[in-house]
Amino acid sequence: MAERSAATDEHGHGHGEHASHLGRYAAVWVALLVLTFGTWGLSRFHIPGGWGVAVALGIAITKSALVALFFMHLWDQRGANRLVFLTSLVFVVLLIGLTLSDNATRFPLTNPPGSEGALPAGPTDYDAAPPAQGGPQGSHGR
Repeated sequence: MAERSAATDEHGHGHGEHASHLGRYAAVWVALLVLTFGTWGLSRFHIPGGWGVAVALGIAITKSALVALFFMHLWDQRGANRLVFLTSLVFVVLLIGLTLSDNATRFPLTNPPGSEGALPAGPTDYDAAPPAQGGPQGSHGR
């Protein structure tokens, strides 16, 4: 094995490296706190249409990217690790986008009553008709 210098620990990291990462970790932690409170604040407001979901997904993607890049050390990596990360992001965006576009293009009867894009909830012909009298035999039983 190669000898380690006195400036490195048993993991091969320099002691000066930890001091530089401390400020980065603190900044990322503050950014994650701000984004978390942004998510909480977004839940208190109604944004019309699908924009609320888009903003919430954008915040979630930003938070997960911060965690992956800095706490999982992808920011310092090169090559295959970054390629795997970017490929996984492409597939997540693709799957979420296809799911949202499927829901946006559905026939109104397939959405639950009262949800956006569904037919208006109201009395139907079945609700307006009086219940049948005479039991299951009706008028043919006598």
